[in-house]
Amino acid sequence: MGRELPNPPESGLINALRFGDDTFRFIEAMQARFDDVAAVPIPGRAPLVVVTNPELVHDALSRPAEFSRVPASGPAALIATQGLVQSEGDLWEQQRGIMGPAFMGPQVRAYANTVGRRVSTLVEEWSTAITEGDSISRNLHGEMTALTVRVASEILLGEDIGRERAEQFHSWMRVAGDEFEFGLDAVTPEWVPTRTDPEFEEAAEGILGLAEELIERRREDLPARDPDADERPKDMLTMLLLAEDDPDVEYPPNQIRDEVATFLIAGHETTALSLTYTQCLLSQHPEIRQRVREEANAVIGDETPSYEHVSELEYTGRVFQEALRLYPAAWAVFRQASADVRLGEYRVPEGAAIIMPQWSIHRDRRYFENPATFDPDRWEDRSPQSVEAYFPFSSGPHACIGRQFSITGARLALAAIVQRFDVDVEDGALDDLRATPTLRPGGGIAATIRPVE
Repeated sequence: MGRELPNPPESGLINALRFGDDTFRFIEAMQARFDDVAAVPIPGRAPLVVVTNPELVHDALSRPAEFSRVPASGPAALIATQGLVQSEGDLWEQQRGIMGPAFMGPQVRAYANTVGRRVSTLVEEWSTAITEGDSISRNLHGEMTALTVRVASEILLGEDIGRERAEQFHSWMRVAGDEFEFGLDAVTPEWVPTRTDPEFEEAAEGILGLAEELIERRREDLPARDPDADERPKDMLTMLLLAEDDPDVEYPPNQIRDEVATFLIAGHETTALSLTYTQCLLSQHPEIRQRVREEANAVIGDETPSYEHVSELEYTGRVFQEALRLYPAAWAVFRQASADVRLGEYRVPEGAAIIMPQWSIHRDRRYFENPATFDPDRWEDRSPQSVEAYFPFSSGPHACIGRQFSITGARLALAAIVQRFDVDVEDGALDDLRATPTLRPGGGIAATIRPVE
């Protein structure tokens, strides 16, 4: 069926411990050592397969029946088990069909305009807090989470959850990040019992409780609206609720709750992280930040940022693309082999745990010149879609449904913030990043915010 996968020369136990102890360093070592793919035997578990060739990554992601998603289990199952980012097969096709219109066309415009309004409010809040000539200190990641989760809840779920609830949500996500962080328990035998932190259980209950509140309020609101389709809201939650009346739609138990909980998280988290990391990079490269500011002044001026400005914020877009290359919020795509399958010239055994890491492929000098350098101009005459080794939103049928939301919203948020403020972080702000399902800071990102003189 194909060649056996190459293995690192060290024992499986040693490599398993290295993966659990320093995940990013281990992945980078695999990237440097193997051109295509490598298998790491792990005692008591299926082998870990690291795919280092982007051509093979896209091949695997184009075959979801053979390289399937990893089912939610353990602590993750306490939040959702079958939302769109977990589901497969017929259920995924049904849900993707129902929710797809909520991420297209007019909704992209609505999302961008909502980002513009929210970031303008944030800018004014910062301005009010700063006395003339002074600065304020903020947790940058917390501020970006409060911004993006309110936008996501309004556009996807039809209701702004408010600043206080957004801050509470950030604290829940911090607890979840700690619970999901890769560590030695990720490579212990599967039969070894694990313990869920009670604080995480409380956070999971809080997220599910908020999801149920939003669903019930939306459900109560719908009958009061004109049944004419043109008058109906176009948000994701409304579409899910209206589909309950479709005889061709059959929801498993708690399906709508799972979708809402999933998108409360997925709808904001990667954008919040990406905005955080982009501003950290701009702090380290003030000459690039100044170019973003000049573009924002020319394009937005004194207006409220809106969808109409997005296409003209070209350099800001390149800055965001380059930040996603170096610090992809989704640092790897995880799959499992549903049977003995072939990938390129290799045989991947059934049950193998597969990691396709944007983190290391995006930093590989085989694909990017001077890969460690933050250089937005590398994208000046190079479309991201034309670069096989660049896949911050994954690829294939299960690529991120909110990709366009993230790209348009980030351009506006970055331009509006940089236009008015210098957001500065310490030089080592990005030294303590943690491998969870997303790339998360080990603690808050302390930032000093000063008005532009």
